[in-house]
Amino acid sequence: MNAIVDLSAFVPTDTALLEILAPGGVNGTGWTITFAGPSHPKAVAYAEENSRKNLRRQRQIEAAQINNRKFKPEEREVDEVRRENVAWIVARILDWTPVKLGPGGPVAFSEEAAFQMLLDPNYGWVFAQVVEFMTDERSFTKGSAKTSDASPSATSNSD
Repeated sequence: MNAIVDLSAFVPTDTALLEILAPGGVNGTGWTITFAGPSHPKAVAYAEENSRKNLRRQRQIEAAQINNRKFKPEEREVDEVRRENVAWIVARILDWTPVKLGPGGPVAFSEEAAFQMLLDPNYGWVFAQVVEFMTDERSFTKGSAKTSDASPSATSNSD
């Protein structure tokens, strides 16, 4: 009974699409955003840069401790934290379908346009959907193509 387990169906996809829902979360808007998966080069580059920043901060703390100095952590403002959160999301966006966000023509994807839109409190409902999508590992994981014949679903017609 040495069955081989195949986990390849659970390897994260390189990209994933999210259709933004209208406020209330029921009706689709038709607006889709393409995100880089965790192993996409754009996502890896952002993660590595963030890791380098954290390592620099850790070295500063260790140096202060070695020299018997108190390390005074930097004070951070709410706006700074929000900008960092938006930067994390924008770093994973590859594209979006053009969207009209107000007066004027449709807005094509650019990192600047994404940053400004996600910082705008009027689009907090979009921000919330994007964060939920990004933090759900199922967003970037293919489901297994194999199904079990042993347990039919409640909706199957088995007599």
